Amino acid sequence: MELKTWFEREIVPCVRADGGWLELSDGAGDAREVTARGECAHCAALGRCLKWIGERAERELGVRVRFTEKREPFLWRK
Repeated sequence: MELKTWFEREIVPCVRADGGWLELSDGAGDAREVTARGECAHCAALGRCLKWIGERAERELGVRVRFTEKREPFLWRK
């Protein structure tokens, strides 16, 4: 399964259940940018969460990926 498809099926529903919103950038290779919106944009644990997602991707998909974060709060929370 492709990383982006896996991310949207496995990770996105988990964070949306808590009011968060993560979007994975398109691209190839081992470096991807994740845009954090909603509650994720303000979360102090976002770095740890991205590390956990990377570990899970390696375990489940066999791919090593480094995530960088980009925080974009929704307009009403800036």
